[in-house]
Amino acid sequence: MVEIRVAVADAACADGLLRRLATLFGRSSVSFDGSLSEVRVTSEWESRSVVEVIDVVQSWLSADGVESARLSVGERSYTLVGPSFITPGNPRVFVGRAQ
Repeated sequence: MVEIRVAVADAACADGLLRRLATLFGRSSVSFDGSLSEVRVTSEWESRSVVEVIDVVQSWLSADGVESARLSVGERSYTLVGPSFITPGNPRVFVGRAQ
């Protein structure tokens, strides 16, 4: 099993991400932790690739105009930045470093 967490700055924006991830994984695998403002996905490693999750999060950032989100898979965390907040020195893909 793997737990993927996406921390969101504004809990009101989480609904769009929850819907998108539920389409990918199924509703029973997706939840929202309001105390931590995190969308959580629990799934088998083989069920979906991390790349598909990144694509869903990037799509959500773009569609909902969200500035950024922290994506965590196991012990590693990455910050993804929405397309409206990209500058020449700030690439869209993983910004920052694994934490």
